[in-house]
Amino acid sequence: MEKDQTIIRLKDFSLFADISSDESKIEKIAEILEHRQIKNGEYIFKQGDNGEELFILMSGKVRVCKKTKTDEEYTIVDLKSEWNVFFGEIALMDNDERSASILVLEDCDVLVMGKEKFEALGNQYPEICLPITRVIIKRICKNLRNVNNDVILLFDALVNEIESAQL
Repeated sequence: MEKDQTIIRLKDFSLFADISSDESKIEKIAEILEHRQIKNGEYIFKQGDNGEELFILMSGKVRVCKKTKTDEEYTIVDLKSEWNVFFGEIALMDNDERSASILVLEDCDVLVMGKEKFEALGNQYPEICLPITRVIIKRICKNLRNVNNDVILLFDALVNEIESAQL
């Protein structure tokens, strides 16, 4: 993908929503991105891998999946490039293990943002990286709220099941 096309596409991603009106900022982001092509059937990363990269899906389709404690894989969601999605964003915030796997369902083009380059850009241009960091934090907060709601639902279901068994 040519640089001009990349810049135009990046403006469509929610990750860059707060800076998308300033093309010079998008250009700075584009400079730190690495292009990779990944084939159908390959994993971009696996649950448990250490990660320091965020991925922007430019073309293709991927599956987000997790493993149970018995090592069975299950699907969380399938993502298409037309949806302007990114994943692996937590890796820019910490150096912990990946919480899910990303399996390629259709050959993909991804742009990769490494933690080291993102931090270096942020040190030089905080006005570029701070809005991106805010988007990532908002997404993490939303996911945390969803998990909290799921825990409450599971707890309520467990209590109801126990109460039913006692009758």
